[in-house]
Amino acid sequence: MQRVTLHSAVFSLAIICLAVLAFSTKNCDSCYSAEAMALKLMACGFVVAIGSFYFRSKFKEYEKIIFDVESQPTLETSEASAGVPFSGHGAVQAEDGNLLTSPYRSVQCVYYHSIKEKYVKQGKNSTWIIVENISRFVPFHLQDERGSLNISLANMDEDFSSYNIRFEGRSVKNPKYSEIDCQTVLNKSQERPGEVKKFLGMSFKSGDLYRKTECVLLPGTNVFVYGMAVKAPDGQITLQENERCPLIISQKSREAYIEEFYKGSSLIYFSHFLISIGYTAILLGAGYLWRIGLAVVLPFLIMGNGLILGSLLFTAYNRIVTVKHRALNALSNIDVELKRRAELIPNLVEAVKGYVNQEQQIQQFVAETRTQTVFSDKMPTAPSPVIGSLSMIIENYPELKASDNFQALMLSLVDTEERIADSREFYNRNVRKYNTLISQFPFLLIAGFFGMKTMGYLSIVKEERSVPQVSL
Repeated sequence: MQRVTLHSAVFSLAIICLAVLAFSTKNCDSCYSAEAMALKLMACGFVVAIGSFYFRSKFKEYEKIIFDVESQPTLETSEASAGVPFSGHGAVQAEDGNLLTSPYRSVQCVYYHSIKEKYVKQGKNSTWIIVENISRFVPFHLQDERGSLNISLANMDEDFSSYNIRFEGRSVKNPKYSEIDCQTVLNKSQERPGEVKKFLGMSFKSGDLYRKTECVLLPGTNVFVYGMAVKAPDGQITLQENERCPLIISQKSREAYIEEFYKGSSLIYFSHFLISIGYTAILLGAGYLWRIGLAVVLPFLIMGNGLILGSLLFTAYNRIVTVKHRALNALSNIDVELKRRAELIPNLVEAVKGYVNQEQQIQQFVAETRTQTVFSDKMPTAPSPVIGSLSMIIENYPELKASDNFQALMLSLVDTEERIADSREFYNRNVRKYNTLISQFPFLLIAGFFGMKTMGYLSIVKEERSVPQVSL
């Protein structure tokens, strides 16, 4: 996915406009006349207005994908379920040690993309043309402490080499925006593979000039991955892309990857200013070319910029509402995880009761676990003490520790606690964005007009409860 920022958008538009203004033909005496410059000013106006709208639209398109990545909790590979997006961290491991050897640098890898270009003269001009573009990968998986998850790169779109990926025999629909963060082991390295010749005591190679670029994904690389978990024909869960979400493999952490995209959020508002500049340039250039008086141009100038200002206010209001609803959605996710924890606890109690007799330690544990099903409607309670209590009990009951059913329940509870913490942190991040947004100009005017108030952060509530003695 393209990283769209305010700086990159402004720089791109400025380069195009400078090229338009500087454009001239050979022996052109009128290329920089007043009429020609007015026409070029109009062209620049269209470039800025249309380009600003394009970059803004692309950022909003990418932001939807990134928000899905951000809202997906970090999971272990053992938690991957078919038909559900997966987000997690781990190390790249080849299946059965099966590795590729990259053709140019002979690097052992699970994926390589090798490009060879030739320097060609075309008349008075010259350019580099691609003569070889090879992409290969072998089956590999994401390895973490809980297990492994297969990954398929069959429809990968981008590997940051700046060249198109060409897999042979793509037979399925290929959605956009999947990307893999590779290591560049060769970057436009030039060479002449011809014979060595000597002239005046100096050696040089004859023949055509080539340059090579090669990117690889090395085994053992720690990565963050996001994609759709699907059930392969062999019954195993495989991570790949589909229409709902792309496949992302990044050497950055999830937090760093997400932050990289949000750097362009100011473009949503600043694009209106750029569109206003483009619109003004179009009107002024047209007025000069067709000798339209300022008295005629000025009303259109005021009305057009007034509509752009109204669009900015409308966008600002929608942005506030969007950020607020994202925070509320994150809050509902916390409630889902709390309910999941409450459903797991009775199963854990039953598992413990099956292995132990009436003892003071167990009675207190059961009482504490039952109180965990009660929590505030506004603030989630502190992390469950169940895990700590069970850890002490397990040491005294080896048979309980060896129970597969009990271990599965414990892992589910640990995962649920991590999801609750993840959801709480996600909610607080969105609340922080919302509170920061409505405290900035001009958003504070809009928030004040519509009575929008700051939202409260979630903090852990430590509840003091008397623990009754419960008979098993």
